[in-house]
Amino acid sequence: MLEHFNMNLIQKKDSLLLAISGGIDSMVLLDFLAKQQKEMGLTLTVAHLDHQKRTESFLDCQLILDTCKKLSIKTYIEQLQPNENENFHDYAHKQRFDFFARVASEINADKIVLAHNANDNAETILMRMVRGSSFEGYRGILPISSYKGISVIRPMIEVTRDEIITYQKHHLISYNEDQSNSSDEYTRNRFRHHVFPFLQQENPKYLEKFTQFTTYQSMAYSLIEKLSSMYLEVFTKETKNGIQIDIDAFKELEPIIQIETIKRIINDISDNSIELNQTNLDDIRAIIHNKKPHVEMSLHEKLHIQKSYNMIDFTTFKLEFPDFEYEINTEQKLNLPDGSLVIITKNTNKLYGVIYKLCYNNGDFTFPLSLRNRKDGDRIKTEAGTKKLKNMFINRKVPILKRDTLPLLLNKKGEILWIPGIHQTKTEGNNCLYIIYQEGK
Repeated sequence: MLEHFNMNLIQKKDSLLLAISGGIDSMVLLDFLAKQQKEMGLTLTVAHLDHQKRTESFLDCQLILDTCKKLSIKTYIEQLQPNENENFHDYAHKQRFDFFARVASEINADKIVLAHNANDNAETILMRMVRGSSFEGYRGILPISSYKGISVIRPMIEVTRDEIITYQKHHLISYNEDQSNSSDEYTRNRFRHHVFPFLQQENPKYLEKFTQFTTYQSMAYSLIEKLSSMYLEVFTKETKNGIQIDIDAFKELEPIIQIETIKRIINDISDNSIELNQTNLDDIRAIIHNKKPHVEMSLHEKLHIQKSYNMIDFTTFKLEFPDFEYEINTEQKLNLPDGSLVIITKNTNKLYGVIYKLCYNNGDFTFPLSLRNRKDGDRIKTEAGTKKLKNMFINRKVPILKRDTLPLLLNKKGEILWIPGIHQTKTEGNNCLYIIYQEGK
């Protein structure tokens, strides 16, 4: 019996897809659950991905096929296709989980079951401490996670390797030993062979302490997630280009909540394709806390961050919009490069947005109108004379991107009549046009 096997992760009549490698851990997992199958009404299916990295890997496939045939368990086996262009570990990990998720979906499995144990968890935590990780990463290997919407469970995560060996010997379970496990070429093996025997001498119950560490880290991270979610829900805005946050509210967060919030925003806009280290996170926080009104940075050529006054935009590309200029002589609709819409009409019924009423007389100096974005040297007439448009934008704290995309309405003489939300010139005349600005989402 595996004393620390977590049966609470498995319910009666569950359909389980077991990820079996042929090693001692997974073969013990297979045997243990096969013995519970009838009593709990479980449906068991096995999946194995052959990495083809070892000449004897075909023996793993054969062992799994022979064992599952005896147990009357359906088996899915697939070979990993080589890819020399990617890091093998990362590539194999993704392909393995994609394979498991695909099979689980095909058979309508409730859960994918992995055979990670307490030793694996302790090794992972210590390696992450040495290499560096996030608060989330320091939790180690979790009992429950998900992949592509499918629950992934690790019911042996508190089972020690000694327990597994004892179970294997008692039940005479066949398994294959990966010869690479004896080599110090791999980091995990060096920790396993040289560090953990020392910890065992210091405290024979050291694995329990690592499990306790995982539990405390997980509880603390749950609180961090909760507080981060509260900020994201209230103080962030999803734009068509990415995510925009309120800096003033962000600065009120504790540093660890700031870090979690940044990570979640970037994971969201990049579909988890950008890996951040502590230096990256510190640099991003430095931009947010920078006292300059406008600061920007790019990261990994996949992430662009632009701060403007009390807002900051996270996007996966640098936001740049082309110059535009249109001539207006009559009613029409204009789609601007940033996705905004300008409508020129004589009727405002059922229209929304920022509206400017332009009045004129026939034969005056109004038409043709022009609609364009700003240019260097633009000035606006005021009661006190003329004023640089740039200074007006600065005084109003208009973000840089908005300055480049806001439309300017000019009359025939080139005088700026209207800038949505910023400036408007009162006009008089017997005829009227309504110019409606609807900002792009």
